[in-house]
Amino acid sequence: MTRYKTRPGVVLTAICGKQILVATKTARESCPYVTEINETSAFLWERLRGGADIDALMDAVNREYEVEDPALARNAVLSFIGQMLELNYLEQTEQE
Repeated sequence: MTRYKTRPGVVLTAICGKQILVATKTARESCPYVTEINETSAFLWERLRGGADIDALMDAVNREYEVEDPALARNAVLSFIGQMLELNYLEQTEQE
């Protein structure tokens, strides 16, 4: 099972009503310094702080939002994970 976790040194903060990921300390060497994300992405980010797999993220999304199309929601979660991996804000691990 693949699990994802936020990279140490990357923090989520709100600035002027915007949700911002900021790379601090050593994280600045491996990912962009600042990236704005939307409210849903911030919701997912908070669940990733302790580590989560796709199923756990989907359960959280289904509880928080009125999901009418689970496939569309899953694609959105996978897209977010892909973007965060590409920017190097997340770490990926394989667990049994």
